[in-house]
Amino acid sequence: MKNAARAAAISTAILAGMVTIPGQASADTTGPVVSKIGKIRTDTGLELTAGIDAPAGVTSVTATITAGTANVPGTFVSTVTDFHLVSGTATSGTWQSSGALGLEIYASYRVAITAQDSEGTVSLPGRGLLDYRPSPVFHDTAYKPTTLSFEHQDINVTGRLTEYDPAGGDTGTPWPTTAGMGVYVTWDGHTSPNNATAADGTFALTVHPGDVQNTTLHVFVTTPTYAQGPDSEPITSVDSPVRITLDHTGNTGAPVGSTQVISGTAERRQEDGTWVPLANVTLPIQASTGGQATGATTDATGRFSQTVTVTNDTTIWTVSYTRPFLTPASVSYTIAKPVAKVSLHANKPTVDADSRLHISGYPTFPGNALPNGRVYIQQSNDGHTGWTNIGSTTMGSATNGFAASVLTVTNPHGYWRYYYPGAPGFTAAYSPVVHAFRYQTAISGGKPSSTRVTKHHTVTISGTLKQNGYGSWTPLPKATVQILFRPSGSSTWHLITSAHTSNTGHFAAHPTITRSGTWRVVYKTPDQVHVNASGPMVKVTAI
Repeated sequence: MKNAARAAAISTAILAGMVTIPGQASADTTGPVVSKIGKIRTDTGLELTAGIDAPAGVTSVTATITAGTANVPGTFVSTVTDFHLVSGTATSGTWQSSGALGLEIYASYRVAITAQDSEGTVSLPGRGLLDYRPSPVFHDTAYKPTTLSFEHQDINVTGRLTEYDPAGGDTGTPWPTTAGMGVYVTWDGHTSPNNATAADGTFALTVHPGDVQNTTLHVFVTTPTYAQGPDSEPITSVDSPVRITLDHTGNTGAPVGSTQVISGTAERRQEDGTWVPLANVTLPIQASTGGQATGATTDATGRFSQTVTVTNDTTIWTVSYTRPFLTPASVSYTIAKPVAKVSLHANKPTVDADSRLHISGYPTFPGNALPNGRVYIQQSNDGHTGWTNIGSTTMGSATNGFAASVLTVTNPHGYWRYYYPGAPGFTAAYSPVVHAFRYQTAISGGKPSSTRVTKHHTVTISGTLKQNGYGSWTPLPKATVQILFRPSGSSTWHLITSAHTSNTGHFAAHPTITRSGTWRVVYKTPDQVHVNASGPMVKVTAI
């Protein structure tokens, strides 16, 4: 119906320069009134039309055609009196002249049409301008396709223009146009470029309407003479399905501040049912916690990958895609129950002469406090294996370091680290491994040669002083060991004598026994690279 109505409007165009007022009855307002002066193309040429209201009924219609302009008095050209009723009634209807107008010169003319009713009343003239020149006529106009899709987003408009002679009808002669004055198409406020016709009057142009639904295309040519062809059928569109497939749908317990890779494949379904990559497009990726959206661009195979950072909150990342002619699609990647990352740092430790480890450090973690805030100190002989707990300290706050720890160690040239076992919402953590070096020392032997000695007699106390670094035990030569004595009933040790080690680490002393008490050999390191050592405590009874 819409196209039929527009076709009627094309074939019956209002005369150019239509007068400002219609004709009125000459005697009173009850006589005929002429309005809607127009023209219509017929097979034999242009004919005039007029809408006439006459309560007493129209009996005759007369058209006077003159040449000239609005400012120059008209020169009589022709009178047309053969009108017939084509629609409506004699009291209110449309009248049309019979046969071609027969004007000899192509030009613009002025037309005045009057009507007389059955009572003899003649109307004032209804006036208009008649453009009487050859004009283009559209033939075989086609719009294909009228249903758009992702694979078919353009519409091809084709047809043919011929010349219409107002004196004799369609001549069949091709109507030539140039690119600057050619055929164009309009829709929804958009206009295509002009396209020239070929030598045979045919035209072909392609338009890209975009994302449209139930719009209509209109084809025109305006220069040098206006003409409009038939409109298209309503243009509709169908959307192709899209699917986004993730390699993984999420992660639980990822550390806060760590990264996650959201990756997968985007595809669209073609009209033949096969799935093909959705290539070289950007997929928006939005976090449920807000913030600026990111995006991932697919490659030629539809693959995409985007790295995101884990926040303190459970976050749902939505990967989506929306575009004309494609069904919107989205998938979700969930980072659930993220855990705060705990980091431990150990300062460089020292070991003193008594094999006491002095170690300190500090933690870093989100927030101000950790549950289960105890941190363990671990030792290894080689820094890789055999880690054992040798002590612990409290975590404290993120702004405070660990309390300094002093622990007696069995290996003064060992490796140490801090260890936090973790807690709900917080990761376990190890500090970097730290190392200190002192030679481990030991005394073998060191016992008195007898445990019952007659007063004022001597005993022999001998043994070997050894050292150990990273390898096996070796003698510690040219070192001094002390022979200590603690009388029975006393808690005080007394230095009785000293002995020096040989190249093999051997030493020997011969103290005199004067009373009962406990004897012991000790080594007190004079440098910063050894630790102290002591032999067994042995009681000698003086008799």
